[in-house]
Amino acid sequence: MSAIVGERDTLLQATAERFSTVADGKAILMAASTPVFRVNSAGEGAPASIAITAKPVNVTGDIVFSVSSGTALRVNGNVATVDFSSMTTDTALVQARIREFGVDYLANYMVSKVFDGAAGETGLSGLNTGQAFAYKRAAAAPADTPGDVIFTFATAAITTPAGNDLANGWSKNIPPGTAPLYVRVAAASSRNTTDKIAANEWAAAVQLAKDGVDGLNVISVPIYQRGATNIAPPLPTAVCTFTFATGKLAGLNNGWSTQVPSAGGAYLFMSGATAVSSAATDDIAPGEWAAAARLAADGAPGQRGTVTVTAPGYSIWSDASAVYELGRAGYGAPINRDVVTLYDATHAVTKFYVDGAWMVLGTVLNGSLLVDGTVAAKAIVGDTLGAIRANLGSVVAGDLYGTTLHGGNGYPTNIYDWPSNGGTGFHLSEKGLLIGNLHTGLYVQLASNGYVEMPGLVVNKGKAEFSGELKSVKGTFSGDLSSARVSVGTTDKATAFFEPEFPSVSLQSSASGVYIEASSLNSAAVFSTPEVLFKHNAPGWPAARRIRSGPVFFSIICTAVVDDQLSIWYRVNDGEWMWMSGVEERQGGDAPAATGYGLTLNIGVGGTVQFGVSATNASLRAADMRKLYLKQCQATVIARNF
Repeated sequence: MSAIVGERDTLLQATAERFSTVADGKAILMAASTPVFRVNSAGEGAPASIAITAKPVNVTGDIVFSVSSGTALRVNGNVATVDFSSMTTDTALVQARIREFGVDYLANYMVSKVFDGAAGETGLSGLNTGQAFAYKRAAAAPADTPGDVIFTFATAAITTPAGNDLANGWSKNIPPGTAPLYVRVAAASSRNTTDKIAANEWAAAVQLAKDGVDGLNVISVPIYQRGATNIAPPLPTAVCTFTFATGKLAGLNNGWSTQVPSAGGAYLFMSGATAVSSAATDDIAPGEWAAAARLAADGAPGQRGTVTVTAPGYSIWSDASAVYELGRAGYGAPINRDVVTLYDATHAVTKFYVDGAWMVLGTVLNGSLLVDGTVAAKAIVGDTLGAIRANLGSVVAGDLYGTTLHGGNGYPTNIYDWPSNGGTGFHLSEKGLLIGNLHTGLYVQLASNGYVEMPGLVVNKGKAEFSGELKSVKGTFSGDLSSARVSVGTTDKATAFFEPEFPSVSLQSSASGVYIEASSLNSAAVFSTPEVLFKHNAPGWPAARRIRSGPVFFSIICTAVVDDQLSIWYRVNDGEWMWMSGVEERQGGDAPAATGYGLTLNIGVGGTVQFGVSATNASLRAADMRKLYLKQCQATVIARNF
């Protein structure tokens, strides 16, 4: 059910119930939130008004309200309201009436004023209370009293008589002595600032304390002795006497002392006993000492500190003389930061020793002389800080320029190259970023010229080459997607290509042919320029002509129009040209010839393999060298790693 709000809901709530039988009892019920106006001493009433609701039960008709004289009533339907401001009498009787079939049904509700009482008279001041104590030493409980005294509440103490003494030997404070201590207590109570306590107001004497039996003196007594070995020395064999007042132990023997000795050996031993007695001293028997235990041992001598030595009689500097003067001064061999000055009447040279060498000494600031926070960074200017070595911890840096960063066992130096020791790590400089190791197949290269390479991906001059297996690929490709192809070569129609996973190169010569000079083999070779040069995984080298280390199988097929012979040559690591395969033309005059061969070469780290084609054979055998020429030549070389 929703809350009752507004006059309409109030009227509906106060209406008579429907469907009641004639047999039901009939009445009017009246209710209000309170029947009372509370009137304070200023004559103000609360609440400001009281609303009285009349509810008919099994009776119908209009409700008529009335109120006793001296009070006004506000009526709204079944609700009558009495305002405090309109009620001039102390009580008001509100009546509700309904007439049904000539019968009046009545209900009354009484509203009253309740007045606050008048302020009472001011009560008496409260009592000050306190307790007074008196003390006395006696063999038995004293029967006398401290006499009459005056107790002051502000100080919570007896102020009269003055001083500490009270009557009959009692005192305000605990007296010295050894006899039992008794106390009497009296209560002080008064509305005044003081209270006079009569002699008969003191409570009976009660024993507060008495001296007990003297306790025991107890203390641990340690003893020490040094020895040359780690074997414990014998314990004391004499009776020793310990004095509690002075803490002194007398009678020690067998080399033991109560203080840690400074000499006697590198090993320090300790024993101990407990002195217990009610007397001023205690005798410690030999059997009371604990087993000796090693407490400490001297450490090895440390390195001496740096020294400064000055020696006259030297017109020139000599490293040997500096070492001699250090030893002569009793310092032995030089250590880092030792300073030696060798001089005579006209010359003086000062040097300091660092890592096996004597260095010319400039201005030296002892670090211990510098106060932390007194040297500003702007006061330090260093063109070269290579001499600074420090564990920097957390570094907050600004602009770092011209910096090479390298780390890991594969990058011990600042050289921009892949590790050759099988290690890994990183290199970062103006040349680019190297991560990992290309030789292990786990690497990333980001060169400063835009070249990017990692396993399966090469980006060079804006062109990307993908290799390996492409798995779980989703998406849409636009344009042509085909096997990789790239043009290379020094001739006008040279073309290079490779099949998946195998570097290869295919070349052809110009149609005009290449004539052979009789002067050397090299002048007879074609296709020996870098486009037929295979390199072990070199950064930046085209993927079509890069090979891995280890055994590599090369297969070569070559066709050409020749006058006499057709040969294939190779060389490793820029060495001598080696003949590989050849064929003679047997028809006379120009005729096509073809030859092919395969061989396995073991490629080392950084190795290269180069191939060439010529119109000569291995023995440079030819009927007429001037007629040897090569044209329309095509050669294909494929490299396969095992």
